[in-house]
Amino acid sequence: MSAPHLEMTGDPGTVWRVGFRPDPWTWSDWKYAQEDGRFGGRWDDEEAQFRTIYTAESLYACFVELLAKLRPHRSVDDAVMAIEDPDDQAAHYSEYPAGTINFSWFDDRVACRADQTGRYCYVTHSNSVAVLRQHFDPARYGIQAADFDAALLKDSAPRVLTRSVARWLYQLGEPDSGIPAVDGVEFRSRHGDDLRMWAVFERPDQGEVSPQLVQRVGVDLSPESPDLIRALELHGIEWTT
Repeated sequence: MSAPHLEMTGDPGTVWRVGFRPDPWTWSDWKYAQEDGRFGGRWDDEEAQFRTIYTAESLYACFVELLAKLRPHRSVDDAVMAIEDPDDQAAHYSEYPAGTINFSWFDDRVACRADQTGRYCYVTHSNSVAVLRQHFDPARYGIQAADFDAALLKDSAPRVLTRSVARWLYQLGEPDSGIPAVDGVEFRSRHGDDLRMWAVFERPDQGEVSPQLVQRVGVDLSPESPDLIRALELHGIEWTT
């Protein structure tokens, strides 16, 4: 019987991103990191030594991810979660009451697509979960969990675990590892397994944009975008003035 192995996928093809002008494909400036020096994304580096850029297979998936923070609160717990901001997005949405959005959301944002290449670890594949379970004990990170499983990798709160996984995967590509470089992570949105996404790791001397992202094209954002309308309906978010 062969041992489990990390499941790898390659060359995603056309991907999408919604980011900020002037260039949504550049690595975020370190000055925007949190007070502890780290970025707050799920697959950012726990040791704050490399940056990560996130992409999705559709514009709809981008909107679902970005707009989730604006969903109406179902309970007091939801309101508290918004204040604690586990997705590191509250700073961008502080002017919007829960369940609403206004046209200022478009002021600095732009949609774009690109051709993405590279080699990615599909982290929630059963093979990958089996390997990661051997290396990561949730209790070591202060996480109360019965076991290490795919659900833990999709939980919104224990970022120390997923960021540590990102660091471990990143190091697999270092020269003395003897293992081909891993360009990032393939994962599924916690808002639905139908939403396929990637986190692309920054490597030294790559410049301001990852070489894994080429043929980059900007796309005008519009309130009439069918993908935006679908995402707003999914989350129960309404326009306001």
